[in-house]
Amino acid sequence: MKKFLIKCVSFALILGILFIPAAVIIDPYNIFHPDSIVNNGVEPNKRFIKMRNVLKHPDKYDSFLFGSSRVGFFDVSKMEDGKYYDMSYSEGTPAEHLEDLKILINHGIVPKNVTIGIDDISYFVDPTFHYEQLYRRGFPWDGTFLDKLKFYLGYFDIITLSDSLEVIMEHKNTDPIYGERLLETGTENLEIPTGFNYEKTEATWSDYYAPREQSFKDIEGIVDLCDEYDINLRFFTNPINGYTYQKDIANGYIVFLGQLAEITDYYNFSGFNNVTLDMTNYYETSHFCPEIGDKIIDCVYNGITEKELLEQGFGMHVTRENVDELTDILYSQAINFDLPTNTYPDIK
Repeated sequence: MKKFLIKCVSFALILGILFIPAAVIIDPYNIFHPDSIVNNGVEPNKRFIKMRNVLKHPDKYDSFLFGSSRVGFFDVSKMEDGKYYDMSYSEGTPAEHLEDLKILINHGIVPKNVTIGIDDISYFVDPTFHYEQLYRRGFPWDGTFLDKLKFYLGYFDIITLSDSLEVIMEHKNTDPIYGERLLETGTENLEIPTGFNYEKTEATWSDYYAPREQSFKDIEGIVDLCDEYDINLRFFTNPINGYTYQKDIANGYIVFLGQLAEITDYYNFSGFNNVTLDMTNYYETSHFCPEIGDKIIDCVYNGITEKELLEQGFGMHVTRENVDELTDILYSQAINFDLPTNTYPDIK
């Protein structure tokens, strides 16, 4: 028995000696080398990387753009009322944006401007699911040493490392300044052509998507926090791809847009319009191209919107006084396509 235990301990030590350095060196999520980001084909934990980057350089930026990964395709240099950094990350939610803003403020970083892109993810995604997803897990910046240790230990997983290695070995790096750009502007590669695949038109949707009333409280928390610290806050809704938008409105997304106006005004770019129905504006059924980001910037920052698009609800400045006008437009569009607009049974 004693020999068996010695063998087990020896094996565990050898495994640890070999595996731990390998996990740190390979580092598929760029957790252990956040200052030297490698484009390895595995989606990095951008929330961790971007928060660390801002906290490390507290005077570099005075304004932030938050949202899901769709907001990654904005040229932040065109947002001219501040020095912006794109804080977007995969499935970023209002709850996470609120948490990140509180952390930044607690560390003495009070932004001049905060702009937030809202979409179906803002309403349908429970952020607690992200703790189980290594590329979306938030770091406990103000937590204890044990909290932080637990975060890092989560990345020492032999199965995850093995699966990541398969991706890394097959990946060809066609974006040599990926890491530099991520740390400088936070944006995605704005030079990538779209090339929409018309054979893949399924809605971008996960089985854990469901309407959440808590989303309104999270957004209200952002509004209150920005009011408290005199931060210029803007909201806009992302122009969701038409194929995905069909799924959204069947699950109550127009209801969400109506109730959102009771909390804050926002610029709307959702709906069936000349942008969201033109697939050349999209990479797939989720992410729109930088040219559409430019249209949003022109509207939100410069008051420039095409008349025909505005008539379709694209670029409309929505308040509690005129929100019925927007929802009437969106419901009419859905009726024209003979689509259901609110069939989801569960609201959490």
